[in-house]
Amino acid sequence: MMQIVEWWQNLEPEGMRTFVTIGMVSSGVLFVQMIVLLFGGAFDIPDFDLDVGSGGAAGMFSVRGIGAFFTGFGWTGATVLDSGQSLPIALIAATLVGGGTLTVFILLMRWIYSMRADGTINYKKALNQIGSVYVPIPPRREGLGQIEILVHGRMTTVKALSDAEERLENLTAVKVVELVDERTLLVERLSPGDGNRSEDNSPESETESVDAPPSPDSL
Repeated sequence: MMQIVEWWQNLEPEGMRTFVTIGMVSSGVLFVQMIVLLFGGAFDIPDFDLDVGSGGAAGMFSVRGIGAFFTGFGWTGATVLDSGQSLPIALIAATLVGGGTLTVFILLMRWIYSMRADGTINYKKALNQIGSVYVPIPPRREGLGQIEILVHGRMTTVKALSDAEERLENLTAVKVVELVDERTLLVERLSPGDGNRSEDNSPESETESVDAPPSPDSL
């Protein structure tokens, strides 16, 4: 522990501690988010999307996107300072590399989601299931948003529409009510009690009723 404290205190020149802190924190956040994204499931952590549009820049202003930018920003700034360059040069280089890292990250996310959205996923399994809004969904089917929902045991991001009169904001709990097309779902805001009813209405939970055998007294 003392060695870590001494290493931290000896970080020079000016700005080095800031860059290293940004790099370490961002790397940790991005690592956790990517593990959750790849493996999904019950331990999923919400990705707080700050995008104000209708979905075109999805991921750019999410926790994952911001984490990707500042990971590149922090470590590049620290590396440039360590090489003897001035703080302004380090800031410029860090910003450029951070932007490049963000671009690569967005392309990677699109590839991952496109792999998830191929014919191996049957989105009919999402009917009556509960998810949360990832990219805000405009009202009255005026545009597309996105939701995160568990399909085939994996957390998946899917395009979504809404008939609601008001926009469904990020992290709003929603219920899938219709399959619009192969890759687009119609959702509604989750009402109290829908969480329990959704399990009862799912195809997997349907069972045939069986008449009970007559009791001995009735014979």
